[in-house]
Amino acid sequence: MKPTLRKNVAAALLLLAPLGAAIVAQPAAAQYAPQYRVAQVAPGRITNMSLNSDAGLSPGATLRVQVYGTPDARWANATLGASGIRIALRERAPGEYVGTHVIRRGERIDPRQAMTVRAGWGEGPVAVAFDFPPSFQSLGMGAGPATTATVSAFTMSPSDDLEPGQVLRFRVEGTPRARVAVNVPEVVRNLPLREVRPGVYVGRYTLRRRDDPGAFRDAEVILRSGNQRIAAHVNTGQRYGFYSR
Repeated sequence: MKPTLRKNVAAALLLLAPLGAAIVAQPAAAQYAPQYRVAQVAPGRITNMSLNSDAGLSPGATLRVQVYGTPDARWANATLGASGIRIALRERAPGEYVGTHVIRRGERIDPRQAMTVRAGWGEGPVAVAFDFPPSFQSLGMGAGPATTATVSAFTMSPSDDLEPGQVLRFRVEGTPRARVAVNVPEVVRNLPLREVRPGVYVGRYTLRRRDDPGAFRDAEVILRSGNQRIAAHVNTGQRYGFYSR
């Protein structure tokens, strides 16, 4: 019995020896594992900014922001001074970022402060400050279109004995650089007048056979300036409607 047992034990030791050798060699093989590094993204640049509005800085005005810089920013926004207004920007074309904001009642924007554009390409944000355009800065200095819109005269020629085929001429005097249109009940709506010199607007209309000549006695003009709208009857210039959009 004993010699046989010794032989079996010796065989077991021979079988275990290669396995033990493999366990010892494993850490040496791990030393050759490949190393990986995270590529760093180069920061972008903000090169220019523009700001436009359809009604200055008054409530209800729509501000439009355009920013130019390096394409493919992960995010971008514009902050208007200390007003707390932050406008999110989207990339409309390579390197062109746009955004809009409608000014709410209670929001106060000081155009004498700086606007700050921030954007992110790599690990940290890029920030650049810009001044408000001079036209906006003048609003903060007390200048700008703060006067009430007016219509001082609205005439039509001829005004009597109207017949089909006649050319009617409208003339309006009022606030310069406004949008002006004439309405005639059941005949024509939003007939545009053009400004031939500051504050003077003219337009024409050819009377059709199906038109009611009597309707022209109730013709009215609508003048829009900034966030103001004013209406006046023909031949009187009397203001009877005014409100802010």
